[in-house]
Amino acid sequence: MIEKYGVDFSEIAGQAQVAYDENGSLRWWNLCNTINNTAILFFHFSVITYCTIRMCIEMEAKIQLLSRSLRTLHRQFFKTLVLQIVTPTVTLFFPISVIIYLPLFDMEIDLPTGVLLCAFTLYPALDSTIVMFVVKDYRMAIKNSFRNWLDKIYQFLRPADSHNSADPTSTGHSGQPLAVLRYPPL
Repeated sequence: MIEKYGVDFSEIAGQAQVAYDENGSLRWWNLCNTINNTAILFFHFSVITYCTIRMCIEMEAKIQLLSRSLRTLHRQFFKTLVLQIVTPTVTLFFPISVIIYLPLFDMEIDLPTGVLLCAFTLYPALDSTIVMFVVKDYRMAIKNSFRNWLDKIYQFLRPADSHNSADPTSTGHSGQPLAVLRYPPL
């Protein structure tokens, strides 16, 4: 770290995973740390997977007793749950696994771990975004809010017309409409 960044590692907070010593022999204490981190990750991921599979099996029989609209809502929530399991796998478990296991391969590479660490910060935003876009009621509310916001901007930016300012298709001096804002169908 002194050569690359000009910083002594003993002066900053951090964890260095050095798998081999100067002689090339394995540092068993560091390997135990890697195994411990693996066990913690495996335990968390196993609990998440077990709960998802168990919920899927038990809910499938009970969901048939619900009305069509509630079944649709339950399926949307289940899709949300599956995506909320995949998201931490991609943004948390995979990057930390790369950081944990890379020293064991004893390769001399300059990996920008900052990119991997930035994936950690994506998880909270993606977690709530998944719910907003998978559940139809939330998605429609967001679209309506966005349209209302666009309408307000349009009303603010629309030039004043002396002929008929209330009609958005009123014509200017050239006989052409000033502006017509059309939305794509839902």
